[in-house]
Amino acid sequence: MEIKAHKVSAGKAEGKAVVYDGPFAFLGDLDPVTGKICMPRHELQGVNLAYKIFVFTTGKGSSGCDFAAWNAKKNGKAPAAIICLESEPVLSGAVIAAEIPAVDRPDVNVVKVIKTDDYVKVDATSGVIEILEK
Repeated sequence: MEIKAHKVSAGKAEGKAVVYDGPFAFLGDLDPVTGKICMPRHELQGVNLAYKIFVFTTGKGSSGCDFAAWNAKKNGKAPAAIICLESEPVLSGAVIAAEIPAVDRPDVNVVKVIKTDDYVKVDATSGVIEILEK
């Protein structure tokens, strides 16, 4: 299945998806040393996002998100790519600064269509998402 989306940050990546029906922030939600969701009582607490295609609804950024994203990328613990329903300015700045491929505003609700562990290709430069077999 191919889905069209809007480029937020250029690049290409592929891998297994992790899907979360909620907002995300690099600062506070992700441990940049381990790549795991570290927010207590978070639905995905302990899930490792390193090298995954992370699918979620929107950002919930704060002023330190760009540094947190860059730090995770520097440590090799950032998501391979981001797919969200609507990026907000802080999330957009963070993925651009960290050079993480990212798209938003997909043609379909990807949180409902993509399932965790689906194999997904993201061509953020062209704004194309491909869902392949598990």
